[in-house]
Amino acid sequence: MSRQISIHTAYDGTITFKDAINGKAIGYAGWAGFIASIIHTQGWRAYGSPSQEGGYFIALQHPHIPEDLPIDPGFHGWHRLQLDDLLDFAGDDGLVI
Repeated sequence: MSRQISIHTAYDGTITFKDAINGKAIGYAGWAGFIASIIHTQGWRAYGSPSQEGGYFIALQHPHIPEDLPIDPGFHGWHRLQLDDLLDFAGDDGLVI
């Protein structure tokens, strides 16, 4: 049985993916600094897609995987990222804590 996911987009363009049944967040999408902050504070896994202009970054609670989400990663697919990778993409913006 596949999980139903609801999508909520904030005014700043960040996205929250929630389990449609229990309403708990299972993932977030947004710019590198935002995702770095989530994996730094929550210990979630980060993924990126180099096919998207400027990169596209998501943080997911274990055991979820990017393929669970209704997002097209583009030609190159999803790549697992570490905190240092995200900080490189974030540049001077860094973590949002």
